[in-house]
Amino acid sequence: MFLPRLFFFLALFASLIFPAFAQDALLTGQVQSQGDKAAIPFVNIGIRGKNTGTAADANGNFFLRIPPSQANDTLTFSAIGFQEQSLPIAQIIGHQQHTFLLVEKPTALHEVVILGRTAKVRRIGTTTHNPFLWGRVDNRETHDIVEFVKFIPLRNIPSELLEAHIFLRYPTVDTVTFRLNLYRAKEGFPGERLVEQTVLVRTAVQNGWLNIDLTKYTLKMQDDFFLGFEFLPGKKIAGPLSTKKFAAPILSYGGQFGGAAISRTSSLGAWKREPGASLSAYVTVKQ
Repeated sequence: MFLPRLFFFLALFASLIFPAFAQDALLTGQVQSQGDKAAIPFVNIGIRGKNTGTAADANGNFFLRIPPSQANDTLTFSAIGFQEQSLPIAQIIGHQQHTFLLVEKPTALHEVVILGRTAKVRRIGTTTHNPFLWGRVDNRETHDIVEFVKFIPLRNIPSELLEAHIFLRYPTVDTVTFRLNLYRAKEGFPGERLVEQTVLVRTAVQNGWLNIDLTKYTLKMQDDFFLGFEFLPGKKIAGPLSTKKFAAPILSYGGQFGGAAISRTSSLGAWKREPGASLSAYVTVKQ
């Protein structure tokens, strides 16, 4: 009779303990600059390559649920103009850390010389759209990002970026907030950021081409790169922190047959390639 009773108590103990370990861990906090302790807006926070991530809000605040299977992973904080910081999740939970400081990154400007000849304005990318092809940014009630990229082949020609363009259709919101990212091309996918300069756009949207003026950023390049359109979370919905959600924009973006569409749906997540159609987006450059 002893062994069955012992087994019963062990089973009861396990049923009480295991659910506690099976719960998600909720991380909350604010990301600040180490220098002046100012909040850093829209920081990408996530487990690299595992599609678990979030984006801080305009005040640097964030929350993120970590499933038990990823409790021993490392959380990375990435912001334009700052050095990345990676911390073990177990350490964050153990120390009950809620403030995260990032160190400003010293940046060296790479000079690109535009030759002293009559400059030409060119459009590079996909300048047309097929009415039967589109992708969708869903209202997933998420606090994370949606980002898709367009390959821009400059072919080693010195170029000044004047405008970025993307075809949007059927938006159900008046305005959207997104960030333009420029990535080095690496084995057919976006690699490291090329420009440590924040290009943040909050703009009204409607059917048709959305044109973004880039002249004030003085972006000069000559290497092939990926141009990323990173749609950021919308405003928070009122409620307790543990239940707050974000209203992501709802819209569709145009496409054209040929090539491949590359996107990701999580901060620092894995890029996904879908062959057969490419994003209707291009840049206007001066060469």
